[in-house]
Amino acid sequence: MQIIARVSQYNLAFAAALCTLAVTALSAYGVDSRFTAKYGGCPSAGFTSSTQMLHLKGDCEIAGDVDLSGSAALAISNGTLSITGNVVLNGDAALTVGGGALAFPQTNYSQYSVTLNGHSHLTLKDSAMVTNGTTQNNFSMLLQANDFSSVDFENSALDTSSGSWLLGDFNGRSRLTTAKTQNLPTEIYPADAARISISSGSSFAALWLQFVPGSKGTVNIPRQDSQGHYNFIFGPGTGIAYSVDISSSSGRLGLNSHPDSTLIVNGRGAFGVNDAAVVLGYYVENNTGPVSIDGLTGGSDITREFTDSGRKLLLNRVNLGPFSWQVYVRQSDNFPVSVTNSKVNEIAALSHGLVNISNCILQLAVTEAGGPGAVMNISGSQIWSQTLLAEAGGQMSISDSQLHGNFISAAGVGSSIALADVGEERNGVPPQSCSPINGYPPNVDGDPLCNPFNPLDQCSQVVPPTGGATFTANPTLTCPPQ
Repeated sequence: MQIIARVSQYNLAFAAALCTLAVTALSAYGVDSRFTAKYGGCPSAGFTSSTQMLHLKGDCEIAGDVDLSGSAALAISNGTLSITGNVVLNGDAALTVGGGALAFPQTNYSQYSVTLNGHSHLTLKDSAMVTNGTTQNNFSMLLQANDFSSVDFENSALDTSSGSWLLGDFNGRSRLTTAKTQNLPTEIYPADAARISISSGSSFAALWLQFVPGSKGTVNIPRQDSQGHYNFIFGPGTGIAYSVDISSSSGRLGLNSHPDSTLIVNGRGAFGVNDAAVVLGYYVENNTGPVSIDGLTGGSDITREFTDSGRKLLLNRVNLGPFSWQVYVRQSDNFPVSVTNSKVNEIAALSHGLVNISNCILQLAVTEAGGPGAVMNISGSQIWSQTLLAEAGGQMSISDSQLHGNFISAAGVGSSIALADVGEERNGVPPQSCSPINGYPPNVDGDPLCNPFNPLDQCSQVVPPTGGATFTANPTLTCPPQ
């Protein structure tokens, strides 16, 4: 129903009543109080404004960017707002979704993003979020909050089983508040002086604590209750300005270890059957000599210390699941980082990173050569990764290895993926099912039996290279019969 602002003197009372009802309805969905009771038409070709406050009711498809600044605001209730483009909020701008959905119909990784600057706001209440416009694969996108911006998710959800995934970067003095919310964001990355508050039975895939150079911290792994919920408070601390408060919620704790940092992780070994799940991110940056990383695996009651590049990472009686390690390499200055005899869930050579991988199992997440000067060489390995990705000039070579139904994408000038003597298998080992077993995708001691992020029983999908990138395979990949 559209409410007309201009009314005759005979129906002023009736119009006032309608306005009151409309404003009450908007408030119930957290819509900014600056809105009047007017509904506007869908800006189908994009929406840029510094002053307009537009409220939509019902479905709306925007084929273009949403760029709001100043006091501009966009809200939708009881419908799906589908945006084929990026969202940028500056100043005091606001985007609000209530009783509906916010959808980004991506057909590849990180096609679109949401960026908040200044004191801007993003709110979802009683709503869903979608980052995938297809029925195949898993396409993530980035939500980046900067400055004093805020993100509020209440009683809302993102369904990862449908191929959606939201990465949440929180910088400056930005704030994230979630309550009764699932996978929004799916992965959470606090930095600077950001504040993260998660409560009321919310869940997430991972919340990553950064231990940057010069920082020190101790993490005592919290205990889960019978529903898998736990309480956890962390920060600020030495070299750490962000803070995290998790109350009666669930999700993995990700711990990112950087060079010249100290991180002590205390588990309870055999007595820690109810310990929250922990995953580890291992960063090698600006190394001044070769670095060797060997034998990264899961297991129970692990005590081990890592001391390369000035780091101290001490695992003290920590229980690790089968998919617990992620490795990132950047600015290698031509000194290689070797990863051997390991089971790694995600691995990336980033800007000017040089990484050599051999005799490894690359598990479920992304294997990437991303950024100028990034080089990744893989040999003698089993590759189950949801995607093999080369972008922004990154170069990846794979030899004497086995693919298992991967998504393969190369994009950007200088980017390349080259396969030599690489075999091809379908995604899945009979019996053909990828349903979780004991909370994890099917595996044998960390060796996957399928990747739930790719279509079951499908051979690798090679996306035609774009932007000057190249893909070669010698011999040509051959999909085996079913």
